[in-house]
Amino acid sequence: MTTTVAPSAYSAADALAATNAARLKSPEQVKARIEAQASEFEAVFLSSALKTMFENVGTDPTLIGGTGSESWRELLVDEYAKSFSARGGIGLAEPIANQLLKMQEIDA
Repeated sequence: MTTTVAPSAYSAADALAATNAARLKSPEQVKARIEAQASEFEAVFLSSALKTMFENVGTDPTLIGGTGSESWRELLVDEYAKSFSARGGIGLAEPIANQLLKMQEIDA
């Protein structure tokens, strides 16, 4: 009976990263795309944190409450997060981008 060892998740991630890097034309394009994705990830993280923070805040009396105000609040929190991230965020995007670049062997 012969058993085979499945490749590790790390080697699969490396193969995927190499394939994705090869699709783009230059290391500069790869770096720009990774930095944009890291910034977007930071915005999603901030949005999640802000939504948790705003859960216990009362509704605005000028909006009269209801489902419309809840939808509006979610959109507002998402825009706050995008704005924070675009202005430097909380310092999460840069180390994430650096680690992803390191995985793809591209100089940060």
